[in-house]
Amino acid sequence: MRSDSISIRPGVAGVVVNDEGNILLHKRRVEHAWAPPSGAVDPGEDVRGALKRELREEACLEVEIDRFVGLYSDPAFQVVDDPAGDSIHFVTSLFACRVSDGRLEGSDEGLDWGWYEPEGLPDPLLPYAERWLTDTLAGHARPVVR
Repeated sequence: MRSDSISIRPGVAGVVVNDEGNILLHKRRVEHAWAPPSGAVDPGEDVRGALKRELREEACLEVEIDRFVGLYSDPAFQVVDDPAGDSIHFVTSLFACRVSDGRLEGSDEGLDWGWYEPEGLPDPLLPYAERWLTDTLAGHARPVVR
């Protein structure tokens, strides 16, 4: 694939945990594999606001952001195809979050949505999702840059 056929966008993602300690994942339409909710930052938004909007729109959840996990830009993991078939290189800010209000009602952006124990995550996970989850669950003292 030619590099001029890929657009680059700022993105956000959240590893969201409920009161039971389970992690929110959805099965993506394009890859048919599991990942935490994520999306693009719209013009005029900051990354925290974008994440909260994405989770409200995609999962009907309000969240509190606990910490910034890291910034992810490695094209080996961060270039994804959208449903229209366009390739997008996301530079993603990842946050650890907890549910503050709402009840999960997953949007049609995912084929399936659910809460999973950290030791019982569904298969297959997308490669970037594995990296995001590993870094979040490791609880690094400082944000990672990958």
